[in-house]
Amino acid sequence: MEFITDITPQEHDEFVKAHPLCNLLQSSRWAQVKDNWDHAIVGVKENGKLLASALVLIKRLPLSLSVFYTPRGPIMDYENDVLVQFFFDHMKKYARKQHAVYLTMDPAIHCNDYLITEVNENRYELSHQVIHRLRQVNARFKGFTTAIDETIQPRYHANVYACENFKEQLPKSAKKALHITEKKFLEVEYCDDKAVEDFAAIMRHTEERKSIALRDEDYFRKLMETYQEDAIIVLVWVPLKKLYEDSKQRLFNTQDALSKCPENAKKKRFTLEEQLASYTRETKELQEHIQEYGDRVIGAGALCVKYGETAELLYAGMDDTYKRYMAPYLSFYSCMKWSFDHGCTSCNMGGIEGDFKGGLTKFKANFHPIINEYIGEFEIPYRKLLYRMAMKVLAQRKKG
Repeated sequence: MEFITDITPQEHDEFVKAHPLCNLLQSSRWAQVKDNWDHAIVGVKENGKLLASALVLIKRLPLSLSVFYTPRGPIMDYENDVLVQFFFDHMKKYARKQHAVYLTMDPAIHCNDYLITEVNENRYELSHQVIHRLRQVNARFKGFTTAIDETIQPRYHANVYACENFKEQLPKSAKKALHITEKKFLEVEYCDDKAVEDFAAIMRHTEERKSIALRDEDYFRKLMETYQEDAIIVLVWVPLKKLYEDSKQRLFNTQDALSKCPENAKKKRFTLEEQLASYTRETKELQEHIQEYGDRVIGAGALCVKYGETAELLYAGMDDTYKRYMAPYLSFYSCMKWSFDHGCTSCNMGGIEGDFKGGLTKFKANFHPIINEYIGEFEIPYRKLLYRMAMKVLAQRKKG
């Protein structure tokens, strides 16, 4: 075996895409997205055949020091003790040449998989073996964390897998929501990088609603330009004019029905009066929105990237004004459909909290996902004193 420090992007991607641990964050093009880091692709070959490979992001620090991070890597057979030992022995030598203080890694190893409705805490025996194996190469395991902010990448992900008649397999709640999007004439548009400005605008609605800071337009553009035909922006349009005409017709029909309803039919009159008030209010709102925005407006959007047979729904947002039209359900479903139509076996909706609480988790649960619980995060110190100092600084920053 030999340790190679300049694996080509093409060779790396061919290896990763064919590997069970395939993950978008290990794609060679991810380094172009994270261009504020330096990077290297290192690996192990035996008789010219690649056995292990890792995209390593390198953060340069003062005094010629650096920090290594290999997101969802390295990619290798962790049951091969000799390979694991060889890789990390030589990674240590390479890291020291690069003056690395430590390496952070979070391999794409599942320690558990289960339906979100059938949560269990059993973990695969392999995960315990891997933890033991990595500890033997001086890796420090951060534990089976549950909070989403305890690790760089979330440990819990909600993943939807391809199957026959996918839409028919969805839970009633998702089917009902998608039925509402059909009744309300919502329109799906699959877009390239020309839609980045519109997508960034819908993401700002999400930032304002949740009082959080997400990525900006430049970052979304970088993603789309980097992955090109392997990336898609899904926009869900709310057809204001069409909805206005429909609401106006419903209002007219309700007024007519109410005028013909006998005075003694109190229950029926009460229902019609409620409908009348609702259609009157909706018609007025839609008319105002048409005057401000035009005939249609974006209700929700999502950005999805495929890599190998996997797809990642990286970002999604919505305009809360139109939440009753269920636009986010259509944007998520459309990303899944696009992924499966393009040969993917899964579409990852992204990270969730390990306690399975919160509105985002409840929303994702409507698609009946499998929870992929990843093994977690490890750190390998190469300069122990500096590593301890760095950990103290990071802990203080996090606390602040």
